[in-house]
Amino acid sequence: MKEKLTPQEKKRLSHKKDYRTHTGEPERGMRKTWAERKARVNRKYRRKADATLHKALSPERIDAVKEGDDETTQGLIRKDLTGEKNPPKWRVSSLKETLKRRAESKKSSAGRKAKHLAALIQKFKADVTAFEKNPEALGEDEVGLLIFQWRSSDLRPFLKDNPSWIRRLGRKVGEVRKERRKEAEKARLKAEAKWKWRSPVLRLPRNMKSEEKNGQ
Repeated sequence: MKEKLTPQEKKRLSHKKDYRTHTGEPERGMRKTWAERKARVNRKYRRKADATLHKALSPERIDAVKEGDDETTQGLIRKDLTGEKNPPKWRVSSLKETLKRRAESKKSSAGRKAKHLAALIQKFKADVTAFEKNPEALGEDEVGLLIFQWRSSDLRPFLKDNPSWIRRLGRKVGEVRKERRKEAEKARLKAEAKWKWRSPVLRLPRNMKSEEKNGQ
């Protein structure tokens, strides 16, 4: 009677005996698409072979073969039967090697993401510090971009652990926007006063305005 294997033994046996074929496609999709492509290529080759055979069996070709001149027929077959090939497979590796390679790829990907996040945090800190020192250097669009970085999903874990950066940025943005609104309001009032002074109606003395109204 065959001895029953434990789950651990089954796993070790699967890692050793099972294999994966690598073609640059997802494993589950490759099982279907590879067979479909292979069937399509073979079907195309069979149809080309059938058409070439009909040409080779034409009366003119048969007469040429009887006379000993079969070079044209051979050339025709060689030219028409250049079969299309299925894309090559990269390699075949055991399940253990595949899982090991996948773990290494995941580890290197995590390292790249950590480096990218560190660079993003460093840039965010530098931008906030520069904005605090010289807020006039950034326009409204650039301030909006800085706020968008603050709300981006990549920086959320960092800002959750360091909420002081949110308070610093929010306080400075509020001060700058308040000051810019005041300046814009002053510029608007100044422009209105300037246009009122240029208006000929508003430059008339009050007694002349009242006489014009009475005359009307």
